[in-house]
Amino acid sequence: MEIKDLFSHKIHSSGDDWPNKLIDIASIFSEFDGKPYDRSAIETRLSEISPRSSAVARDPSKFRDEISAYPAYLGLYRVELIDNQWHIFLSHTAKQFLTSEEPNVAAFMLLQMTLFQYPNGMGVAYSSGSSSVRIQSNTRDRTLDFIENGIHLSPLRLICMGLRADSILKEITPLEAALTLDEVFVLANQATTNSQANPNIEDVINALISHRNGELVPPEKYESRFHILKHTNFLVSGRNGIRIRDALSETDAKELLLKLDTINSIDTQFKEFDNASNSEELLDEVRSCSWGRYFDGVKTLESDKVNILTSENPAIYSELEIMASDGTQNKNIEIIKSENIYTLRQVDFSKTSSDNKTKRKTIYTDPELTKIRRQRANLSHKVLLEKLHDYLESQGATPYENEHIDLFAELPSKDKYVFEVKSITVNNLLSQTRKGVSQLYEYRYRYQDIIGYDVNLFLVYPQEPVVIPWLQEYLCTDRHIGIIWFDENDQIQFSENCTDMAKPLMNENAI
Repeated sequence: MEIKDLFSHKIHSSGDDWPNKLIDIASIFSEFDGKPYDRSAIETRLSEISPRSSAVARDPSKFRDEISAYPAYLGLYRVELIDNQWHIFLSHTAKQFLTSEEPNVAAFMLLQMTLFQYPNGMGVAYSSGSSSVRIQSNTRDRTLDFIENGIHLSPLRLICMGLRADSILKEITPLEAALTLDEVFVLANQATTNSQANPNIEDVINALISHRNGELVPPEKYESRFHILKHTNFLVSGRNGIRIRDALSETDAKELLLKLDTINSIDTQFKEFDNASNSEELLDEVRSCSWGRYFDGVKTLESDKVNILTSENPAIYSELEIMASDGTQNKNIEIIKSENIYTLRQVDFSKTSSDNKTKRKTIYTDPELTKIRRQRANLSHKVLLEKLHDYLESQGATPYENEHIDLFAELPSKDKYVFEVKSITVNNLLSQTRKGVSQLYEYRYRYQDIIGYDVNLFLVYPQEPVVIPWLQEYLCTDRHIGIIWFDENDQIQFSENCTDMAKPLMNENAI
């Protein structure tokens, strides 16, 4: 069989704002974690997300891709039989890297793409409220072809081993190596290099030599969809083929090489389909849910390898500063520093990261601002910001934001407010509150020349923080920090301990 495509056309990941869409979809699926699989309920919830706070498609017909392709190709969730009924379970990797208070899409993508392989659980359709399941005929036949031909192909691992092979053949560092798309598909179609998820380096070298000597050719036509790789923050694709992204510094270069070596050392592969010779046997293995349990990086991969593939070294930023000071800084890199003071700008929900078509620089954000950006990518955070923004506008204020401050507003009464939004769970209420308190005090001090020191400070939660009995009195009375949340009807609520601070914000409908 000829392999002509390696990544799904159902995952439209070419845009720069796709990582935010991935986070939003994972957040929606997390609401159904552990519950019976109910496709109509998932579709309804997806359609309810405000287009201002989410990049999720508004067209219900596209939900089928998000519900079926995202678990099969990215491992967002798995479906398992409990009490003779399908249930949905968010993957541990998605919980750790997509639905946490500081989502990290690149870490999620690199872990999952390292495990992704053929054959897999693609094309499976589960029935809500029952144990019924079927496999789409075209994907069923393709999967059986993979099994019959003994294929265990991991596209990302094949590419990484190919880059190592190219570096050996050309006697260059892997950071300088590259594979053409023809070479990728030659490797994907050779039995010596596609029968193991982690092919032998000598077999990869020999296949590349044979191709470069004109002895092996790729399929006449193939799909060149590799844009999803850029979201790993490790591999990039372009006209010259696929390579490791440019290193930002010497430390970054060492970490990129360590990640390459780590990926090339992973020999784990999914083999549970190997004994299926017909559609019924394949369906039996699908019912066992083995693919979904395998396709979960933090559970399947060894912890030391997970740490290497997801690590972020703050020293990279320090080296960038040194490079800039001695005049050797790459002019195509712009550094965003947490120590800077940033201009307040009016909030514009319609603007996305992909709107600025003229920007050509690679923006590097230091670790502190990276954390803030990730917090703001959390769906709960975005929804709360939108609700608060709309409420402030209804009170006659114009909300502003910058790289540090979630929202700043001055009311017609001249009362001024700084708001810090915190998404919380039962387990992280105190830690998130502590972060918010320190941020509010810091921002008031650092921006006092712009907003004054006479600003009221408020923490905004997704629901009333009642798990810790003393927290509201402590924040409002002792720390002079107000508390806001929104009820089930999206009506703003204020803690009774901060009535005086909140009075200018209240209207006749506010409690």
